[in-house]
Amino acid sequence: MAKLFVFGIGGTGSRVIRSLVMLMAAGVKIQNCDKIVPIIIDPDTQNGDMNRTVELLKTYKHIHDALGRRDEGFFHTDISTLSSIAGDGTSKIRDSFVYDFGGINKPFKDHVGYNQLDVESQALIDLLFTPENLNNSLDVGFRGSPNVGSVVLNEIIDSPEMRFFASNFQPGDRIFFVSSIFGGTGAAGFPLLLKNFKDSRTSLPNAASLNTALTGAMVVLPYFSLEQPAAGVEADFIDSNTFTTKAKDALSYYQNHLNGVNAVYYMGDTPDKPMENNPGRASQKNDAHLVELLSALAIVDFMDYSDDELSGNETFHEYGLREDVSNVQFSHLDSETRDRIAKQLIRFHYFERYYSTHLPGDSQAAYAKGVDLQGALRNEPVFRELNKFLTNPEFGYQAWLRELNRKERTFAALNLSETDFNRMVSDKQIETGFLNKGIHQGSFVKELNRASESISDRDAFKATIKAFETATERLVEEKLKYS
Repeated sequence: MAKLFVFGIGGTGSRVIRSLVMLMAAGVKIQNCDKIVPIIIDPDTQNGDMNRTVELLKTYKHIHDALGRRDEGFFHTDISTLSSIAGDGTSKIRDSFVYDFGGINKPFKDHVGYNQLDVESQALIDLLFTPENLNNSLDVGFRGSPNVGSVVLNEIIDSPEMRFFASNFQPGDRIFFVSSIFGGTGAAGFPLLLKNFKDSRTSLPNAASLNTALTGAMVVLPYFSLEQPAAGVEADFIDSNTFTTKAKDALSYYQNHLNGVNAVYYMGDTPDKPMENNPGRASQKNDAHLVELLSALAIVDFMDYSDDELSGNETFHEYGLREDVSNVQFSHLDSETRDRIAKQLIRFHYFERYYSTHLPGDSQAAYAKGVDLQGALRNEPVFRELNKFLTNPEFGYQAWLRELNRKERTFAALNLSETDFNRMVSDKQIETGFLNKGIHQGSFVKELNRASESISDRDAFKATIKAFETATERLVEEKLKYS
């Protein structure tokens, strides 16, 4: 079984994985692998962006496991924690989607043993790192300082987690990195991990498989800016004025030292109005951004290529909208992107809108009575997991779509506040009249009842999801006629 290991490095890595999970929930297919293993690397253990992505991954996994193995449909892509890929219960590492840094809650100067060094060595350290670098606690990340990140992250290669990863890496598995290059964690983590995986002299197990593994990377350029503190105010903040300079420096380094990547993707945008400046911990909870959604598509694109197409090649990819607009709709995406995600996201949106607003009133509908759906909604935990995935105010689908609509560069293809199914897709509305009511609760129930007639599974959750998959497919094809 081929696996795809996705390393989400830093806050940007977590946010891109969040969008990837939404695409997988909608049924967007990830080709050429049987399982995705997300590994989030961020020393800021209280990072709000990271923690809500972890909760989303856990919830998705519960739903997927309840549905079982399927080749298509909502939640069909299998995901796994690193510890569970061995399959024999012998793992000695924590069962988590997050790399365990072991709680490095101490200043960087203590981490490198600054006070135990001789005077000459201390002087060298002082040349390489600012007083802020030395005194900042590592448990909030590297605060936009890749020089600090390089020292700390270089040590994780010899960790039990990385050795477990390498021991369970098999020929045919692939690797994908997601990181920004204008901060600290991502800018340092990506090239360091890549170098160690591709070094023929590495001490990691399965070195030959790692060295030759097909590898992709999403390099996220600056796409947001941060508020600056008021004049004369000493503040704990990250200076986003340095983002572009850091990105240029990183690109210059990558040009000469980025070896072993088969496909590199670049994504960025002109920053909109500055966001609140939260250097770390739980307060770092940024709204979802269109750049993160499009960055997640790089993983889909990378996996679309066959082994033969990627082997021996080094390709570089950028992304552009059909028009430079503030409110992005499906028609503003290139045709390849639309074909990959539009129908799936529309179907999932219809499902969420109906499930959240109309399902409680369907107790007497044939599709619901046949599996005692009302009883299952009350008693089966997986339905609570689904409700959490759709409606949780911190990480759920509704929150994600609402956040995407709050930016100046909004993803406005779907209208979360719209109650009329005929008006939910911004650039493809259904014309209605006396003889044509389009999509409404009655037509939805009719399709759900029709779908349930051919579903033999009496498990309420599996039967309900399958009915919605079939019903939404027909409604999009026959009523919306989206192409």
